[in-house]
Amino acid sequence: MHHIIDSAQDITLEVFEDVTRNAGTLEITNDLRQRIDTRRAEFLNYVEHNRESRLYGITTMHHVGAKNVMDDAALAEYGTRMPASGSSFGPGLPDRVVRGIVVARLADFLNGTGCLRSVTVDRIAGMLSEPEMPYVPARGCGEPGDIVPLGYLFRERFNGTLQLGEGMAMINGSPVAAAALADAALGAGRREATIESVFALAAFAAAAPLAHFDEAFETLWDDEHQGKSVRGIRELLGESEGLQQLTYQAPVSFRSTPRVLGALRRSHAEAERAALISLRASSNNPAFLGPDQRPPYGAVLSNGGYHNSLASPTLDSLARSWADTTQLFSALTSQVTEMPGGLLHLEPEAEVAALYHVATGWSEEARATASPTLISLGNSGQTDTGTLDLLAWRKADEVRYALEAVTTVLAVVSAHTARRKGLQPAGQLGDFHNTVLELFPVGTKPVDFHPSLAAVRDFLCGAPAQVRQESRSQS
Repeated sequence: MHHIIDSAQDITLEVFEDVTRNAGTLEITNDLRQRIDTRRAEFLNYVEHNRESRLYGITTMHHVGAKNVMDDAALAEYGTRMPASGSSFGPGLPDRVVRGIVVARLADFLNGTGCLRSVTVDRIAGMLSEPEMPYVPARGCGEPGDIVPLGYLFRERFNGTLQLGEGMAMINGSPVAAAALADAALGAGRREATIESVFALAAFAAAAPLAHFDEAFETLWDDEHQGKSVRGIRELLGESEGLQQLTYQAPVSFRSTPRVLGALRRSHAEAERAALISLRASSNNPAFLGPDQRPPYGAVLSNGGYHNSLASPTLDSLARSWADTTQLFSALTSQVTEMPGGLLHLEPEAEVAALYHVATGWSEEARATASPTLISLGNSGQTDTGTLDLLAWRKADEVRYALEAVTTVLAVVSAHTARRKGLQPAGQLGDFHNTVLELFPVGTKPVDFHPSLAAVRDFLCGAPAQVRQESRSQS
């Protein structure tokens, strides 16, 4: 879809999703172009009246160069290009994340704090119409802010074509952090129903008492997110009435999961909120305020916008919630397999039951990865700390994948256990159970486990039927 943007408020998570996942494009309105060029003229007027002031990356160079005002020749040369930045190597960011960085980079220019010409803004937005994004390193970016990845994104394309102050406005700030956070948050809430369905299927297969999910807990736990989880689980199980249930309480993992899934819902909601704030916020250092805010000519303010204080903590929170869920789902896989009458006792030979080893492996990977991403001590002098938001994003992304893997194993083990017990859930849970068995039928032999597991994972992640069939047909 082609989106027409008139302000930063038009950058929504829905727009971000379409641009990053579906090759959507952006275009700014003519009215916005005029506002951008008006702000650019105000900025140039401010610089003219403050030519001998130390304006970071504008009348001075960056880093230690900020101590000296450039002469006219140096100012003219510096203004045409991006300021220097470090380089890294290794794997690049996925195209979807790079496209997200382009979207997030626009906020300063739409808000008027980064004073590019409208023609430059158009060129940045136009990058989204191209078939490939530039290489941007995924690792080794330990600077304060996002200057290394932004240098890779813009340098080759824009060097030699810029004018006063544009290079610093493009390379400074925290749009990479905003895009990484939005990428992780995107669609997280849509996984909740699937995760709760898998747990409900496990509870059904293990005959966990419905009392564990009583409606009273919606009030007793005094939390809207935990209330939604326990209600969703109860409604899925409640459609299968009259089934025999354990006369004693189920293991701890069955009773803890509704509360942990409530915490998962909370982390998803907070991530979406933080992502939307980050995508729309001005993050440039320095930031320009117009003469209407700071008469008579405006102001250029050095600041910490390059440090997105929401990104790493929120990504760590997502990783923690996803990792906790993998631990519980791994425990549930073992319980459904090993409990009296469980799959280990129902299969003629331990085949699907042996998948609990796989769940353990993935859950341990999640445990090892979900560590806090603290502010780096960085170097010394001007850059004495660093921001590691791409590291936090990568860890969260790896934990997310581990959760998808363990959820897949639990769904298969639970569906096979119920079928071998001769049990059939009703309603929505029944449809869910049947689809899992269609993709990984009872009697599937280990040689076919890989494509069958891949097909179930695709189903749980919302892939269309054609993609799931392709996963099953892989050798």
